[in-house]
Amino acid sequence: MSILLHLLFPPRCAACDSAGESPFCALCADTLVPLPAGCPVCSAPVSDLALPRLKPRRCRSCREHAPPFAVASAPWLHGGALAEAIHRLKYEGHCELARPLGVLFEAAVRPRADVLVPIPLHPRRLRERGFDQARLLANAMGARFGLRVLPLVQKVRETGPQVGRDRLSRERNVRGAFRADRRIGGLRVCLVDDVLTTGATASAAALACLSAGAARVEVRTLARAP
Repeated sequence: MSILLHLLFPPRCAACDSAGESPFCALCADTLVPLPAGCPVCSAPVSDLALPRLKPRRCRSCREHAPPFAVASAPWLHGGALAEAIHRLKYEGHCELARPLGVLFEAAVRPRADVLVPIPLHPRRLRERGFDQARLLANAMGARFGLRVLPLVQKVRETGPQVGRDRLSRERNVRGAFRADRRIGGLRVCLVDDVLTTGATASAAALACLSAGAARVEVRTLARAP
């Protein structure tokens, strides 16, 4: 059956849609950049010259405003073909790209968690889009690490787009937007999303988890903004 499906639906590049290679063709794969070393908490990339002074201290943002999550990390830098593929997944309705993109979690560090929890869309946005990309990516990550995926966080308030906002505006935009199920009490949770930028959304979701009794929260995304 798998051979027949392969013949009927040959693999395609998640970015440029060329047939024959997945998740990326050779040309697009050359644009993938592993996330460089950075802040040990939020993984914000820093220059090599700053690393001796940074370790084991946090970046300035994490020192001034410690995030509620223990650590946030991603295997890849957001850009190039990966950014194009994530855009196609989220905004062009290509939900089938979640599975090949999930292969990229092979490069991720295993979470110290009991359960994976997607950072969800608001129900109205979910109805419009028809799928939740964070849930699809969490399923792929769960298969990679043998961890359960449970929808224990809900987005209870609609928020405007985060794109184009500065850090403070992003934080205000998502403050109080999430609520966690009480079943999360005592669990070590790994929140899953597609891209980590300032960490505002992840922080709001993590705070909801901790408020509901989660023992520990960390964050994994497919990509990290430069």
